[in-house]
Amino acid sequence: MYFYNSKIGLMQINLDKVTNRFILIINNVCYGTYHSAKATADDVYIHTTSCDEWDMLDGEVYNVPDDINGWVKKLY
Repeated sequence: MYFYNSKIGLMQINLDKVTNRFILIINNVCYGTYHSAKATADDVYIHTTSCDEWDMLDGEVYNVPDDINGWVKKLY
């Protein structure tokens, strides 16, 4: 599980053990599934998450982690 406290609230990347895909959750709402945590973090970085509130901030937020290593990792 990965966490990032963004300008719009808490973002999480969780592994769904049933589908073996990573889920992007922003403020407790699921915005998609991905083949890797890295791909999920990449979409957050380039503001292509399907969360309009976040995606509209493209070019306006400068402290976004540029890869998964910038997210806080918590083991289950």
